Amino acid sequence: MGKKNKRRVPEVLWRLYRDRARSLSHAVTYLFTQTQLPPSNSNTSGAEDDMSFLLKHNDPSDYRNLLNNCYIVINDNARPLPSHFSLRNRWSQHQIVKKTIEMIMSENPVSSNVISSAYDKASTLPPPGGPASFENCSSFIFELLTGPAWCLLLKRVGDDLMVYLLKHSSIFLPLPHKKHHQVAGPPINDICRKLSNQTANSHCRSPSFVPFGPRKKRKRVDNVSPISERQPANSSVRESEKTSSINCVGCNGKSCLRPFSETSLYSHGQLIFSRDATKTNSVFGFKNKGDSDGRLQETSKQVTAKSRKRFRPFSWQRRRNRRQINFEEPTPSRTACTVKDGLHGRLQYDFNNRMQEKCPCCLILQAPLLVTKGNHIDRHSIFYSLEYSSTVLPRKHILNSLKPSSADAKFLIRKIFGLSDVNLSAESIPCSHSNGFCLVGSTCLLHSLVKLVKILIRRSQCCQHLRLLDKHCAIPSFEQKSSVEGNGSDKKLYEKTHRSTKMPEASDSQFEGIKSYCLKSQVVSFLWAVCRSIIPADLLGTPANWRVLRRNISRFIGLRRFEKFSLKQCMHKLKTSKFPFLSNKHSSCYLNAQILKAATGQNVTIHKEFSKVNDAFLNMKNELLMNWISWFFSFLVVPLVQANFYITEIEHGKKDIYYYRKSVWKKLTDKAITYLKDRSYNYLDDAAVRSVINKRSFGFSKLRLLPKENGIRMLANLKASSRMLAEKSCSEATSSRMWKKAQLDYKSVKFDHFKPVNYVLRDAHVVLKGLLQKEQDKLGSSVFDYNDVYRKYCSFLIGLRKESITVPGVFLVVSDVSKAFDSIDQDKLLRVMSDLILKDEYILEQSCQVVCMKKSLWVHGNSILTDENTSSSYTRLTNSLTFPSSQRILVSQGLSRSVKKEKLFFILNEHVKRNLLQFDNKFYLQGIGIPQGSVVSSLLCSLYYGDMERNVLYPIIEKIRESATEVRSGSHSSERINGDETTSSFPNYMLLRFIDDFLFISTSRKQAANFFSRLQRGFREYNCYMNEEKYGVNFDIGDKLGLSSNRVFVGHDGITFLRWSGLLINSSTLEVQGDYTRYLNSHLSSTLTVCWQGKPAKHLKSRLRGFMGPKCHPIFFDSNINSAAVVRLNMYQAFLLLAMKFHCYISNLSYICNLSATSYLKILEGSFRYVHVLIKRRMASLSIGPNICPTFTLEKGEVEWLGLHAYVQILKRKQSRHRELVSLLRSKLLRHRITGVVSCELKYAVEASHSFLIWKIKY
Repeated sequence: MGKKNKRRVPEVLWRLYRDRARSLSHAVTYLFTQTQLPPSNSNTSGAEDDMSFLLKHNDPSDYRNLLNNCYIVINDNARPLPSHFSLRNRWSQHQIVKKTIEMIMSENPVSSNVISSAYDKASTLPPPGGPASFENCSSFIFELLTGPAWCLLLKRVGDDLMVYLLKHSSIFLPLPHKKHHQVAGPPINDICRKLSNQTANSHCRSPSFVPFGPRKKRKRVDNVSPISERQPANSSVRESEKTSSINCVGCNGKSCLRPFSETSLYSHGQLIFSRDATKTNSVFGFKNKGDSDGRLQETSKQVTAKSRKRFRPFSWQRRRNRRQINFEEPTPSRTACTVKDGLHGRLQYDFNNRMQEKCPCCLILQAPLLVTKGNHIDRHSIFYSLEYSSTVLPRKHILNSLKPSSADAKFLIRKIFGLSDVNLSAESIPCSHSNGFCLVGSTCLLHSLVKLVKILIRRSQCCQHLRLLDKHCAIPSFEQKSSVEGNGSDKKLYEKTHRSTKMPEASDSQFEGIKSYCLKSQVVSFLWAVCRSIIPADLLGTPANWRVLRRNISRFIGLRRFEKFSLKQCMHKLKTSKFPFLSNKHSSCYLNAQILKAATGQNVTIHKEFSKVNDAFLNMKNELLMNWISWFFSFLVVPLVQANFYITEIEHGKKDIYYYRKSVWKKLTDKAITYLKDRSYNYLDDAAVRSVINKRSFGFSKLRLLPKENGIRMLANLKASSRMLAEKSCSEATSSRMWKKAQLDYKSVKFDHFKPVNYVLRDAHVVLKGLLQKEQDKLGSSVFDYNDVYRKYCSFLIGLRKESITVPGVFLVVSDVSKAFDSIDQDKLLRVMSDLILKDEYILEQSCQVVCMKKSLWVHGNSILTDENTSSSYTRLTNSLTFPSSQRILVSQGLSRSVKKEKLFFILNEHVKRNLLQFDNKFYLQGIGIPQGSVVSSLLCSLYYGDMERNVLYPIIEKIRESATEVRSGSHSSERINGDETTSSFPNYMLLRFIDDFLFISTSRKQAANFFSRLQRGFREYNCYMNEEKYGVNFDIGDKLGLSSNRVFVGHDGITFLRWSGLLINSSTLEVQGDYTRYLNSHLSSTLTVCWQGKPAKHLKSRLRGFMGPKCHPIFFDSNINSAAVVRLNMYQAFLLLAMKFHCYISNLSYICNLSATSYLKILEGSFRYVHVLIKRRMASLSIGPNICPTFTLEKGEVEWLGLHAYVQILKRKQSRHRELVSLLRSKLLRHRITGVVSCELKYAVEASHSFLIWKIKY
């Protein structure tokens, strides 16, 4: 029997409505079923005939698409459909939609129903003497609901049902690529916001909705649950609950009994006693070890069962319980561990008289579990910290504010272990460590901790950290520093590179300090030396634990930029028994041999009960250790790094981070400030800054430095809000000469807050983008992504090949603008914008996207520039769905706002002419160029250079003509290709520009040479000059040899390529391959972000798909551009790189978990299928032009064979780690149907000489 093709409800609708979301066809049949009205006059029955009245064999495809892919959700407050309603058609669909909207608006004038959005009653009236015209409708939702498919549906279901659907349901129409558009019902973006608020403020939810995120499996009952999962986060102890007592570990039975709540939880077959008060989330967990183990019995009078879906034990547990020995039922005034009348006097505790007396050991052991192993160490504070500290820790660190006294030591213990103020303030009594009950020589845990913490405080304030810093992180000279640490070992990084840059470059002598960073091994050595010098040995553990702890610190320091470090990783392989402060001498005392001997023969179950108690306190030790290790990493390791190092990325270091000593970075900062002033960045005092920002709504942007190979790049953060000390507060602090005090007293200081720059520029970006979409000629040859490159490049190649089987001789020029953003003439740019923004007012239409993320639904706002043509406005609205996720719904409620021309010019003028930057608490005004990083930067740069092309470059190119013998296409050969436009006379040249990176292709050598010489001279009127080191040509120009250019790449097979914007362009055939040269300068693992938490197999699968996404663009696999052999070579090279990343990812993951080879193979096979489907989907989604379609000839079997071959070749070089997986891959490859009949194209693809560049990548 074939697999049933079941349609799946979109994820967004499923998370919100579950089974209430139905396709239109199922919703209609469901309504007919509810009314018990036969849907058709036929006598057929069964599920296959339910839709016979809706769907006929000759129905159009758009109607079928509407029935199957449109989804309906009946509203909660909808009245039932009448049992007998009419199936007649008395009105047209246009009239029904119009009347329904007017009915909704009359019943509720402020209705938020999407169907009434932007509805204009006057515009829907038909012209005099004529029928209603769709062109008169101002709402595109009205047009969508009155289309031919809906008219046909009206004939099948009748007027009554159509009105019911429009009025009482939410309707979601299908869009391309499995997206949907809501056209009726309450807007789901409002529903998501309300649901989010309910989740945050209340624990009760509407039964119509469910929590976001995937469902979780019920855990096995016989497993011990984590403590944090056994007790609800909001649990509290009722005041009426009784309390019992249990002998405290480390204390005399008479003097100290520990109170605990009698509330017990029966979870997963375990009896769990929760501790007293709401100050703790920890519980005692008594686990069933086997049939021979004892179990505490609970009664309905003593315990309260935890509310769960199933709280009754399973049958095998109940049978085991019946086989066990029944204990004597304890009374409420006794602990569950009271087992013998002879011990009753020792175990009895009078709560009314002794409630205020608490043993210090009790206090420690009752410390709540502040953290869980899933908690992450916060690393955000270590990045880009410019604060200089004269002490080993930051100035405001808690250890710098304490004294080595008992009071301060207890205060710090409370912070580390979570003791409450009540516990510390309560009157404590000394522990009675008698030889008859406790271990000889044992001491109180609290007393020992107080002593250790005093030492910690004292040592932290007198640590000679500078001496240790100079010893372990000495500052090397530029000549000595030639390597960096990568992936755990020193790797050479700074080699000659071809990567292009866009920012000002300084000489090597000026910024030679950028290579004087510390190796990660040096940083770890310094941190460990400081920890050894300030932390008592008992808190660090035994030498065996030292090695483990230092290794964990090394892994923490070796993290990449966006990786997380959990407490589980901090405690990896640490043993509680190896920490002396948690030894039995300090924290545990057991019943001595005399008690056990006395109990023998009287009640054997006492051994088991005390064994369970001891197990519980072993768990408590683990909790104490987790609290300590969490504090150690969060409040010692992280502050140490923050106080002594400046942590940042390097341009060519990918996601690796680098550690600079604060003194080294200070020198670099001073040089950068000098360089800024030389580059027309003017210093402004606070008064001048206030005079600028007080006149506008946005403030300034903060600047940080990014080291690169031969200089420093300035990066401004325009996404963050800014604030400045209020003028009144500043004057008061200055006049009173109490600036330092005022700075510390945060509440007494007032700030003026300003919106982010990018937030205020949103409207300007929408207007500019909308105008440039209609006037694309103003952008010149600009392309903004590979989709634009693909359309223009493919059309150009098809034109070249029309009259010839092979591509004629072509000549390529590649060039890069020097300091593109920083050299723009501001006044000229503003004049160019004034020619574009002509209308006095622009209307922006607002909409929302509900995007399905992994664990939640995200509501994102959109705006587009409206157009007089409703259909074109709707097209741009649907095209504005920019998120890559396939699970999203568009909601348009007809909201709009207007933007005046004067306001737009004011905002753009302030952004361009008065760009304020804050660096090291000083302000600078940019005199030349425009800021990078804003939402309009790319558009402004492209508009500026597009104007230069139209006024200077294109006229020059048009004048350069070859003789008739050199020109193939005659008089019309100089016409340039224009985007998607294709003419019968193919163009003989093409110019593309990716922001500031030029690519010129021509069939004329003279034309290409003259273009190159014109670029060399530069364009003075635009202050535009090319970077002399970034030229690339494939032909000889006078005495200059083209192949010597650093933009030219020659493979081992002799094929010459030009590097341009991440692409390798074959200089002879114009075929396109991926540029992997940027991976040569660093270890491949620096490009990864490894996730050690959660489900490793799921994360690995997601990462592999993410790695392949950018490599699956149609420009690499379209047969209109590349030959069959090159298409397969591109796929093979992508799999080679993926296999390398797979190895690096698994290597980083291995110390935490390892999957089986079969699991890895299954994940890899799934990635092969995903790649083939992804390429086909992207091919279908991109349109090149009229009569031009993408061609994809790569079969699914070929993709799988190339993937298997690539993984075998890569992983066999790492045989020791992947021996079993390589064996499975080889057997899979040998059994593949293609292995025996490999085509010439596949042989060409897997030949090593064509991919020698990838084999040079370090992995």
